[in-house]
Amino acid sequence: MLKLFLYDLKDLSKVKWLWLYLLILLGGTLLFLYMSEDMGRVAISLLNINLLIVPLVSSLFTITYLYDSREFMRFLLTQPLSRNQVLTAKLLAVSSFLSVIYIIGVALPLMVKAIRSDTIHLLSFLTLSGILLSIVFTSLSFLSGVLFRDRVKGVGFIVSLWLYMAIFHDGVILTVVYVFKDYPLEKVVLALTLLNPVDLSRLLVIINLDIAALMGISEAVFKKFFGSHLGITLSILAMLVWAFFPSFLAVSLFRRKDL
Repeated sequence: MLKLFLYDLKDLSKVKWLWLYLLILLGGTLLFLYMSEDMGRVAISLLNINLLIVPLVSSLFTITYLYDSREFMRFLLTQPLSRNQVLTAKLLAVSSFLSVIYIIGVALPLMVKAIRSDTIHLLSFLTLSGILLSIVFTSLSFLSGVLFRDRVKGVGFIVSLWLYMAIFHDGVILTVVYVFKDYPLEKVVLALTLLNPVDLSRLLVIINLDIAALMGISEAVFKKFFGSHLGITLSILAMLVWAFFPSFLAVSLFRRKDL
């Protein structure tokens, strides 16, 4: 599996779109740092990239790469290799490569700028949220690729999932709160928040900013029930579940999947 992992990393390093993605992240980070000396504002600006661009690129690239690799995967399965090894190596390679790109494009410039400031804690959580989102949507894309043999269905499913989590989920929460405003809904809002890794990623950063005006309903409820430290811990644990459970499910389904 290690050989497969290293081969996939070498193959990914030849993809020009990934280097373009790196340049976009690096250019955006440097631009925000140039425009403002306030690291809190820079973190808020980069949070929008985390919540929209990072999941979208991770999803579209991963699902496309997986479908393009299907013939090679069929060839590998004719060799004395288990299905677990083939899919796990590819999943680890893609998630690792996307995470490293995010670290180079966003985390390193921020850390160099803020190494002597008091915002290093905030920027660490911003970096963690971006890395976890990259892994989460890579896992979800692998699950989509395993579930759907047809490329159009697989791409359509993961894009729809991204649209819901990044854009429509907050509207669902607001609708539930408005319709059932006469009932205690804190636990319902908490449950809906845990069902969305994008909300959890935003929570990791916003709860460290301690700016009430920027908090949505889910962030305010989380802080009310758990406070900052416990809320952050629960958010990270929930994100880890989102990162590894789809991967586990994808590998389990791949064992019995007819390619």
